[in-house]
Amino acid sequence: MSDEQIMKLIDGAFYDSTAPHIGLSGGEAFLYFDRLCKFIKYASDKGALTSVNTNAFWGVTLDKAVEKLRILKEIGLTRLVVSMDDFHEEFIKPERVINVIRACKQVHQEVELQYVATKSTQRLGDFLKEHGDDLLNINCREIPCHPVGRASTMVKEEDLFLEQGIPEGLCPSAILSISAFGKVIPCCNTAGHLPTLQIGTIDDPLPELHQKFINSSLLRVLVGKGPKVLMDAAIKAGYEPRPNGYVDQCHLCYDLFKNEKTASAIKRTAEEMVQEETYNLLLENFQRNLESAES
Repeated sequence: MSDEQIMKLIDGAFYDSTAPHIGLSGGEAFLYFDRLCKFIKYASDKGALTSVNTNAFWGVTLDKAVEKLRILKEIGLTRLVVSMDDFHEEFIKPERVINVIRACKQVHQEVELQYVATKSTQRLGDFLKEHGDDLLNINCREIPCHPVGRASTMVKEEDLFLEQGIPEGLCPSAILSISAFGKVIPCCNTAGHLPTLQIGTIDDPLPELHQKFINSSLLRVLVGKGPKVLMDAAIKAGYEPRPNGYVDQCHLCYDLFKNEKTASAIKRTAEEMVQEETYNLLLENFQRNLESAES
């Protein structure tokens, strides 16, 4: 996307908030450091809270990391999210990650560490044992690997953290998001990038996209009840549950919506569920008002 398109999207984040949260990620946003700074300053000057995801490749030395972070801190970066795991380590050594985290502490920049793991990789606990002193007072989060994208061929089934049965969890990250290709999607997690969940593109009017997002029956069901309640409708449409189970509710969501036929059936069911809930709510209110009038 062009600079103009991205700045227009930042403007759009203020459509329903005076202090929106804006997250910038990639790919690797620090490959375009000058552009990254331009967007962070633009968003921060307007009153937004900003965060950036990075793999910390640029933390070649502590001094170089401090130099970049001082710039980001000065222009208003709110939070830095650093990714580190066995998959990254093949290309980026842990020392660079530690340099960036130390630099964040030095310039008082909020930082979070995210670590993706399988049963056969190092775990966050292993990384903490080795670098625990540097990670004191740092939020560290371990994320189970989903068999999606390149991971579907890189990771063996037996190495996934699979749970038998159907995950009970609710949708944790329904946030209006924009992909690098200008697609408007309901989250930036594994399922969000599927064509069946696409809301529109950046060429569509913002108010229209916003209304589609907040009025989506499907998102209302996923956030309020979780994808599990849509399982029966999916099975009737031909979906076959995974025999070995799922990593979590996001993995289930991805598996349900990767097939267009199944996704269409699920969407219809979600609309019917919301319509029924709305009808019942109106009926309850009517009965309550009627009883109040009679008394």
